[in-house]
Amino acid sequence: MESIATRTLDHVPAPVMSRRRVLVGGLALVGTSLLATAEAAGRYAGIVTKGGGTKPTYLAEAGSRDPAALSMAENLFWNEQMMEHAAFFVMLMPGPELARVRKQAEAFKETFAAQLAKSGNVDAGNYRAFNQSTIDQVKRYSEYEYRLRDEQAAGKLQSLVWPTFFDHTAREGDYFVDRLARLSQGEVSMDKARTAEFWTLIMGEHAGFIAHLLDPSEQALVAKAMKNNEAFLKMHAHPVPTGKAVRAVEDILDFKTAAQKGIETGKIKSIIDPALADHVRREAIKAADDLRRAA
Repeated sequence: MESIATRTLDHVPAPVMSRRRVLVGGLALVGTSLLATAEAAGRYAGIVTKGGGTKPTYLAEAGSRDPAALSMAENLFWNEQMMEHAAFFVMLMPGPELARVRKQAEAFKETFAAQLAKSGNVDAGNYRAFNQSTIDQVKRYSEYEYRLRDEQAAGKLQSLVWPTFFDHTAREGDYFVDRLARLSQGEVSMDKARTAEFWTLIMGEHAGFIAHLLDPSEQALVAKAMKNNEAFLKMHAHPVPTGKAVRAVEDILDFKTAAQKGIETGKIKSIIDPALADHVRREAIKAADDLRRAA
């Protein structure tokens, strides 16, 4: 699959702190400070980190069969994503009319921030109980997201969140819940078909989101993003060999990494917040890792 990174962004200058960056700085700083506890977890046997952006991505070591280490890695990764989803909802629900649902999103952000802060303490003695506490929180969160999806689609909610984005984030929560439940039962392997079905759709939707958040003047990038959207949705409908899916994810990861730098420095015109750019970059790393484990 052709990469959508069409610009050379290897030598961009350090980002300037803009007003928009300040507004979302709480998200970046909260994630960074909470992950200070996870830095110790990075030294936990079986946990590795991958950089390349604003925040590291926490993964279990390749080939790991340790349910505790795998549970820690899943909690470190997904609790942060859940927290950031809520932070994005807060940003996209402005004004007094949305105060009630925004307050609920803020509460979920705090819930997952707290769970993330404790995720580095998962071990062989407590991983099942910790997984269950996470599962209970994520299920409540997904119910909230599906409800807002339906209200937004019906015109009962007038936020800046697409119904597809509510649905997208809720499905990520469902995937997280399923993975933790299986780990708690001692099932450390990943189902090949389920993993590919999930991640090809997620990556396809990311490409579509990117296309619709780029400035209309970025015609080449918009076209490339939509081409990737179509390619991933085709892979979702008609499964391909795992190696081909991994290569496609790595291509879009290259774009996301370059785009994050370009967005921060104004090289790429968009309404994509740098925090969102880093968020989807980390999910591409996770996608490639999951697909390899399931192969």
